Amino acid sequence: MWVVLLVLAIGALLVQRALYHASYLSQSPFARATFSDGQIYEEAARDILAHPPLGSAPFFLQGAYAYLLALGLWPRGELLDALLLQLGLSIVALVSFQRCALGFFGARGACVAGLALLSNAALAFYENKFLSAALGVACNCAVVAAYGGVRQRPSGLRAALLGACSGLSVLARPNLVLALPFSAWALWRAAPDARRARQLLGAGALGCMLSLAPLAARNLIVTGRASVFPSHGGGIPFYIGNHPTSTGLWNNAGGLLSGQVLLERQELAARLGLSASAPDLDQRIGDALYARALGFMREQPLAWLQLEATKLWYALGNQELVHDYDLLGERELLGERFPLRVPFGVVLGLGALGLLALARGAPGERELAVVLAGQLCAVLAANLLWFTSAQNRLPLLVPLSLAAAPGLSVLLRGWRGWRWALAAISCTLLCLQAFVPRKPERRPSAAHYYNLANAEESLGQNDAALAHYTRAAERRPQEPMFWFRTAYLARKLGKTDVARAALGKLESMKLEGPMARVVREERALLGPP
Repeated sequence: MWVVLLVLAIGALLVQRALYHASYLSQSPFARATFSDGQIYEEAARDILAHPPLGSAPFFLQGAYAYLLALGLWPRGELLDALLLQLGLSIVALVSFQRCALGFFGARGACVAGLALLSNAALAFYENKFLSAALGVACNCAVVAAYGGVRQRPSGLRAALLGACSGLSVLARPNLVLALPFSAWALWRAAPDARRARQLLGAGALGCMLSLAPLAARNLIVTGRASVFPSHGGGIPFYIGNHPTSTGLWNNAGGLLSGQVLLERQELAARLGLSASAPDLDQRIGDALYARALGFMREQPLAWLQLEATKLWYALGNQELVHDYDLLGERELLGERFPLRVPFGVVLGLGALGLLALARGAPGERELAVVLAGQLCAVLAANLLWFTSAQNRLPLLVPLSLAAAPGLSVLLRGWRGWRWALAAISCTLLCLQAFVPRKPERRPSAAHYYNLANAEESLGQNDAALAHYTRAAERRPQEPMFWFRTAYLARKLGKTDVARAALGKLESMKLEGPMARVVREERALLGPP
C-alpha cells in the first residue's frame, strides 16, 4: 500500500516537472537567449563548432559543459535544441538514480529516495538553465550508480567505470575532485583482499585518467597547459567569496566586477594592473585574486571564520539563494509551477540520519555512506571556500535524497539506546534550523530584470527589454550599467526623453574611467535637447 502511494506521489511530481519544463521552453525568453555565464558557455560552444573538434580558445568556465552545449547546438545552432538535450540527460540521470536506489534499498526505499529528489524545486529549476549545475547532478548520479555496480560484483571493468564517472564529475564541477579519495576508499573496501584491492584501485585510477585525458589533451594543444579546470583556476569566485566586504553570497567583489561577464577579463586586467594582451591572462588574473583573498584570510582570520560560518548558515537553509537566474522572477513570468514541493531542510535532516544509519550498518552500507559523504563534503567545501548559491548547493540533493530512504526507515523503526535518541534529536534540529529565514526576498531582484532585458533585447523584443531595463534601474538606482542600457536602448527606439533622463542619472553619479567615456559618447549620439 505504501509503495503504491509513493509511486502516485512520484507520478504527480513528474507531471508537475513536465508541465514546468513545457511552460519554460515555450514562454521564457531565457530558453532562447543566454546571459552572464551562459553567454560564456555559448561563446565557447560556438567556438568549438566553428573550429571542430577542439575550438580555438581557452575555456574560461567548465569545458565539459561547453562541449555538451556544442553537441546540442550542432544540428541547427538553436539554443532550444541544446536545452532539450540537457533535459534528456537529466531524465537519464533520474532513471539511473532510481535504479541504483532500487538496488540499494528495495522498492519502498527507492520510492522514498526518488520522492526526496524530485520534490525539491531547485532540481527542476536548474535542469533547463544554461549552467553546468544539471550536468554536475547527472555526473553525481552516475558515480553513485557506478558504485552500485561495484558493490554488486567487484570487477576491474566496474571499478574503471566508477573511476571514469568520478573523473566526469570533476569535469562537470571541479570541486568534486575532493570526493575522489572517498570513492577510492570505497573501492579498496569492496575487495576481498589487499591484492584484489590494489587491482580495483588501479582500474579506478585508469578510468579516472581516461575520462580526464581528452579535455587535458585538448587544453594542452589549444593553450599549452594540460589542465582540465577553468582557465582562471577558480581565482575569481574564490575572491568573490573571500574578501573584506564579502557577504558569503555572490557580490561584485568590492566593486571589482561590473557584472559584464564578457568584458570581465579586460576589466580585471585593467584594475589589477595586468597586460590585457598576455597569453596567460586568465591564469594571471586567477593568481592575483587568489593572492588577494589569501592575504585577507591571513590578516583578518577572525573575520574570515565569521564569514565561513555565514556561508554554512546560508548553505544549510531552505532559502533558494539564486544568482544568475531568479526563482521569484521566473514565478512572475510563468506563475507558480511548483505547488508540490518539500523544503530542502526536510531532505537535509532525513539524509543526515540516513548517513548515520548507513555508517553503522553492514559493510556494504558503510562503503555507500563513504561515497555519499564524499559528495557531501566536496559540495559543502566548495560553498565554504568560494561562495554559497542555490546552484552551488544543488549537488547536495543527490547524496541526501539517496540517504533519505534509510533515514526515514530509522525514523519509523528507531534504534535502541541513547545513541538513537541523540541521532534523532540532532537530525531533527538540523532539519528545523533550515526553516529559520536567511535572506528573505519577496520580489524579484534588480539583476533579474536586467538579465531578462538582455535576453529580450537579443531576441529583438526591444519594447519589453526597455521596460525591464528601466525596472532594474529603478530597483537599484546606484548601478550605472542599468541606466546606461536604458539610455542606449531608448535612443535606438527613438524615445529621447527616456534616454536623456537616464543619461542625467548617470551624469549625476560623477563617473570615471571607461563608463564615463561611454556615457559621453552616448550623450553625443543623442544630440542636443
